[in-house]
This record gives sequence, C-alpha cells and structure tokens, in this order.
Amino acid sequence: MDRVALVRAAGALLLVIAFGLIWGSPKEETPERPAQLPALPGLASVDEVWPEAVTIVPAERRDGTWLWPVGALDKDELLLMTHEYRPEFISFNTRNQEQRILARAPKWAMCGGCFEVQETALGTTHVAWLVKGYAPGASPGGQRHYELWAMPRTGGTMHMVARLPATAQADEAYVDGFQLIGEQAVWWGYDGDIWRVPLTGGIPEQVLPDRRLRVSSWPWAYDEYERTVVNLDTHRQLEVTEVDDLNHRLACGPVWCVGEDWQELWKITQATVLRVDGSDRTTVPGDALMLRPLIRDRLALLGIPTVEGDDSIPKTWGATTLGHVAQVYDRCTRQAALLGSYGLTKAEMPWREIKSGAWTPDGPVLYWRTTRDRFVVADLAHIASSPCTT
Repeated sequence: MDRVALVRAAGALLLVIAFGLIWGSPKEETPERPAQLPALPGLASVDEVWPEAVTIVPAERRDGTWLWPVGALDKDELLLMTHEYRPEFISFNTRNQEQRILARAPKWAMCGGCFEVQETALGTTHVAWLVKGYAPGASPGGQRHYELWAMPRTGGTMHMVARLPATAQADEAYVDGFQLIGEQAVWWGYDGDIWRVPLTGGIPEQVLPDRRLRVSSWPWAYDEYERTVVNLDTHRQLEVTEVDDLNHRLACGPVWCVGEDWQELWKITQATVLRVDGSDRTTVPGDALMLRPLIRDRLALLGIPTVEGDDSIPKTWGATTLGHVAQVYDRCTRQAALLGSYGLTKAEMPWREIKSGAWTPDGPVLYWRTTRDRFVVADLAHIASSPCTT
C-alpha cells in the first residue's frame, strides 16, 4: 500500500472512531425532579429588619384621587403625585399626616392626557420630570412630544427646561434611569443611550453614543456585554475580571458588582456579590434578574430565593418591574429583608406589584399597597445607614 493510501486509510479510521464516540456517548440527562425540593430560606419583612425605613402613606385622597409616592424630600417628608390629567405635586408629612401642594401642572394640561409624567428625578435643589404631552391648544390624539420640566425642591412654579428632540426618547417604557446630578439632568434607556441637559436649558447631548452602557451611579456606567466599567466624565475604563464562572448577567459600579450565577435545576437560585476584580465574593440566595448595581456600594436589590425549575413561586420579573415580592440585601451586615407581599397576587387592587419612585444615588422609595387606600413605603436611603466596616 502506497503512502497516499495509508494516509487515506488512517483518516477513514479516525472518522469511524470519532463517529463512534459521538453516537456511542451517553446523552447528558436532565435531572429528575426530586421527591422533596430543598427548603427555601425564610425572609423577614423589611419593617421587621429596618423599621426606620418603612412608613404608611395614603393611596387616595378623600375625593378618590389616587396618590403615588415619588421620593423622600426630607427625613419626615415624602413627595407624592396625584393621578389625574393635571397632576399636583404634594409634600406629605409622615409625622402629622399633613399634605401641602408644592406645584401643579400648567393649565394647558386640562385638555385631557396632555401632560403625562413619564419619569421623576430628585436632586439637592430641584425636582424634575420627563413629560409626554401635546402643544398648547392641540387636540387629543395629535402628535405628542417630550419635554423636561423642573421646579425648586421646596416648591414653586414649574417651568419647562427643554423640549427634547425626537431622537432623545423619554417614554417611560424606554427610560431605564433618570437623575439630577448637580445642575444637570441625565437619563438613559434600556438600549444604552445616555442623555444630559443643563437645568438652565439647552439642547440635550448624547454621552458616548457608540457604547451600550447602563448607568450605575453617575458618572459611572457599565457595559454588561464587554464587562467593563466606564467613567462617563473622563472615559476611564476598568475591566471586570475573574467572573467567567458567572452568567452573562452582571451589573457593576466602580467597586462592586452583582452577578447572576449559573442556576442548577432543582437547586435554590443564587446571586453573587463581588468586587470588580472578582474578590470578596458572597453568595446570596436569590437572583440578580433586576440587573441593578449595589446601591451606595452596599445594598443589593434582588429577586427572592426560589428553586430553579419550580414555578410554584413566581420569580422576579426583570429589570422593568419588581413583581409582587423582592428582597434587599446588605453586603456589610449580610442581612436581607422581604419587599412586597405574597398576598399581592390575590389582592383585588388596581395593580399587584411593587412600584418604584425616583432613583437617587441613595436609592429609591419602593411601595406597594397594604389595603386599597394605603401604601407601605420603604425608603432605601434609610436602610442600613450605619457605617460599613467591610
């Protein structure tokens, strides 16, 4: 047999062996559901773990107008907003239950659905709103546009800061975050677009338009696909390392990340809190589906623990909504608490999930109904306010 024939014969033999290995290898079988699933860890309610962060506020006025919590103006003062065509913005004193009107939407909003607040931001000196509306005098159903409005934090006349170009989308279904940073408003969408404009007015500017980034706490943002952390002011980049064992879901600030573990069937779901360099890891029962970085470098907003594959307890829904239960975890004390209520799934209420107010660097207020006319409000700025020693 010549050399060419020998090579061909050897190649054929290798192919036979390879196919034998492929077809002869046992398939990886899906683990069967065990007779008894692992017991889930219990979570105390947030008012038991951090009572100083929780208060009860009215969900309706006496005339039936709905009220919505927006954020904390002071230690004992919450900003509420009415749910009507011409919204009012109200200061609510949590000690004496008094309400005081801070501002009212302009009169042209009386046309019906003309002034729709999309997102709210609280700063040190101002409150701002991204607004969907019609031009004055336009008929309902006409072409809508988006504007940025603001007022002093202490109350006063609302004024339009800027009319937004069509490219600077500001619909609540698009906006992932909206904050006031110093004297400028910044917002960003789920698609990675980031915009800013001074509160004195001007044309909105897009920040790093060629990147798909999500802001953690200004000026820091992260790229979950390239796994980098970016300073939006200086464009400095930090590489997230030693995280290949985690799922692609990762949300990072300049120091800490929250990662989604690879979940194993019929085992309790897990998330991991770790530094950007992969060190100081802590595994937390739950999931990181909300893709939110640590708040104040210590609080993780997570889904509740469930058993992977078991649908008897609905999981957290994702980044756009919190579902009817979630958890907040403090990496410094390793305490966790339940947000929301399992009873919300059965309650006869206008909606059955946790809602979020304005996101600030200290965290948002989260709220859910306890009865038809009462909200439980948890202010994350008041959770775990003691110094962090780790």
